[in-house]
Amino acid sequence: MIKKIDELKVGDILSESSHYKVESVGSNVILRHQESGEQVTIGKTYLERYTNSGDEYDEEVEVTKEDKRDGTPGIRSIWEGIHSGQVFTVCFKKQDKPKSAKQFKAEVDELAAKVSQEIDQVKASKKGVAEWAKKTMYALMQNPISKVEEGEDRVLRGYKIQFESRDGRYNCIDMDIDKTEKEEGIRPVNINTIKWLIFGGKKYIVK
Repeated sequence: MIKKIDELKVGDILSESSHYKVESVGSNVILRHQESGEQVTIGKTYLERYTNSGDEYDEEVEVTKEDKRDGTPGIRSIWEGIHSGQVFTVCFKKQDKPKSAKQFKAEVDELAAKVSQEIDQVKASKKGVAEWAKKTMYALMQNPISKVEEGEDRVLRGYKIQFESRDGRYNCIDMDIDKTEKEEGIRPVNINTIKWLIFGGKKYIVK
């Protein structure tokens, strides 16, 4: 922020580090300035030349999690190589979380009721009770009720504010979350569960 704009003179040096969300597009583009929350209008030529998009890409690249032996970078190196506030879109799997005792019991009760109903049906039909029991036991052993709720996929559009991590979680600003006095829009991205990343005009897809 230049406090004494009237004192600006030829030869002064300036810098800018801002993030925007597009609100409308016409001859000029109206944007919401992320840091201040203010609405600004910027010409298309300026945006084309001096800004980056976290949504657009013109190339898809399949990558592995780790670097290949031939030196081709994996998604970990690509992500860790982001050392600026440049915007991106990333899809990752949220952390698994333990089910509550109540939730786990409800799933057990539901399964028990289903098995009991099937037992009654098999008995009534007088067909292969032993064989049905064997198949059911195998199925339950191979697919037991988990005490953990698997994390869902999460898409975050924003930018990094943390550039080193010991546990693989990096704090980022989610630009789709409206900022308030109590909400800064900071969310963690788990580098270990990234599925794809749009950055620098490319979409990196983890295979």
